[in-house]
Amino acid sequence: MMTAKKLILSILIAIVLSAGQLRAGNSDKLLPMMEQSQINQPADSLKWSVGFLHKLFYSCNEWYLNDDHFKKPIQGVLNYAENDPLDTVVVNLRKLLKDGKVVYLINRHPQDIRNLKDVPGYISEDEMAKRISGIRKDVFNSFNDSDIVVPMMILEAGLAKAPHVPNGEPNILLGKQKELPPDFVKKLNLQISALRFPSNVTGFAMDSTINQLFINYRKIYNDSIQNRWRDKINFNYRTNYISERTDLRIKEYKKSVEDQNAAQLAAYNEKTVGIINDSLRIALQYLAAHAEADSMLIRLSNLNNEQTGLWTANRTMKPLRMFMKNAQQDSLSVALINNGKGVVKLVIDDGVILTRFSKKQNRYTTFETKAPDKKLKKVELKKIVLPPWTLIGNGSLGFTQTSLSNWAKGGESSLLLLAIGKYNANYSKDKVKWENGAEFRYGITQSKTTGLEKNDDKIEFQSRFGYQAFKKWYYSVESDFRTQIANGYAYPNKVNPISAFMAPGYLTTSIGLDYKPNKDFSLFLSPITSKTTYIRDTMLISPLKYGFPPGAKKLWEPGLIIKSNWHLKISDNITYDTKGEFFDNYKDFFQKISAEWDQTLIMQVNRFINVRVMTMMIYDYNTKFPVVNASGTVIGQKPKLQFEELFTLGLVYKF
Repeated sequence: MMTAKKLILSILIAIVLSAGQLRAGNSDKLLPMMEQSQINQPADSLKWSVGFLHKLFYSCNEWYLNDDHFKKPIQGVLNYAENDPLDTVVVNLRKLLKDGKVVYLINRHPQDIRNLKDVPGYISEDEMAKRISGIRKDVFNSFNDSDIVVPMMILEAGLAKAPHVPNGEPNILLGKQKELPPDFVKKLNLQISALRFPSNVTGFAMDSTINQLFINYRKIYNDSIQNRWRDKINFNYRTNYISERTDLRIKEYKKSVEDQNAAQLAAYNEKTVGIINDSLRIALQYLAAHAEADSMLIRLSNLNNEQTGLWTANRTMKPLRMFMKNAQQDSLSVALINNGKGVVKLVIDDGVILTRFSKKQNRYTTFETKAPDKKLKKVELKKIVLPPWTLIGNGSLGFTQTSLSNWAKGGESSLLLLAIGKYNANYSKDKVKWENGAEFRYGITQSKTTGLEKNDDKIEFQSRFGYQAFKKWYYSVESDFRTQIANGYAYPNKVNPISAFMAPGYLTTSIGLDYKPNKDFSLFLSPITSKTTYIRDTMLISPLKYGFPPGAKKLWEPGLIIKSNWHLKISDNITYDTKGEFFDNYKDFFQKISAEWDQTLIMQVNRFINVRVMTMMIYDYNTKFPVVNASGTVIGQKPKLQFEELFTLGLVYKF
């Protein structure tokens, strides 16, 4: 085997060097004379060839290949010369992969993890920066001016540095105006120049008046300076005090984040290293099994150059039969049996009789062929074209009836009716999808005590136009309109309605992306959404109940919206439908939100009868409900979670 390796390497190196496929990155530099002499007379051809190729490949880009296509065969023959035989490699790998022999084949340090977003609980730099900003605000807001008192020693030391006008004789100090504060001197001179003395006033009286003016203004000025410097000292001390507390809090927070991130990285890395090593062991087991099962083709030829190809491997292979011949053309039937990879067992057939065959006359017959009829080539297959429009509709009339007479457990007779209609007109062709839907619901209950009451009311029209963006995503524009049919009341009050037709009415327009992996699921994401709420009759329905500003009949809200629809066929006669919607107002992000979640479970009894269970949950920040205290007095209004559940047995129709 070693001789074959040496021969292959020598031939390859001779071809590479003679063809000039390797050339120097710098044409001025040639191989040293010592290396050239070694090329002429290598001591060990195999060892020298491996070392020479390594020197060329890992020469820090001094030498490079003219064509990268040469790299793979050269690298392959180099690996063949360096590595152990494949069978030895497989045996050693099997020993390593024995359970309990090796725990980890590969490892990683926690600090070397690249995708930190994949680590659960890891706090990123952006998150930490946001929290630090919040800490600064929290610390600043936690202190009042009265909470931070400047020590008397610091206050007195600071006030001592204030630029006061010193005490002393006014006439002496006025003679040293350059030593006094410029602001004081400027304003004092303005006041002195503003004095108007009578002509009969003596010089002594004028000096006395000026001195008194100096004394009075000095007191006013010094008091002003005292107050300003006190405020300045208080502000600087409070700022430094808050800054020190903030830095301390931030330092503690960073230390806790550092410890937490280190713990999360260590835990995540330990778990991931285990998973990677398990996967690595499985992959190596597959590769070892594949290498063991790899087959080898052996070609056998007799004196007539009749060849037979036989695959050998470490598994059962189909045996073959060939005829061995001598110079007299005697034939001997031999069975070729695989006896392991690269090993063939030769077995002579039992009862072989040596026979000399004579040449026989061969007769050749030529058949005339005709080209097919040209008319057959013109036949075209018809392609079935489905219409782009799909119309679907279903409606049901469900009811629940209770009849009681002389019923000791109590209760009364009642009747519930619920009418539902859903209609869809969908267009799909090439990359365009246009989905249109309408839904109508109206339900009433009748009992002896409460009379006729409404328990469900909905009108909704929806249209969504999409154009395929990539794979299963569509650029989409959607418009949705919702309102109700009849007046709604807060029963048992049937006088003052709380809702009516177009009071409120909702019109939503959105632009975004629609994800459709299949016909039963849809996820619509729209960062550009306009939601408008209308109150048609503000005299009948108070707009304040729905978050309107006083005097408004229309409320516009920009925001983002997320919608999802899912249809699940549980069995041949049971289906489950759910749809959800989430809207967030950009004006008060994550403060004023609205959400809806509808669920419908339909159990088909037969073609015309089904059982329907429906639930609806709604939360709308703009829809307010009265808040009542323990005594029954309304003390305010706030949004609440709305819930509705309906169970009906009804008649159904579909088209």
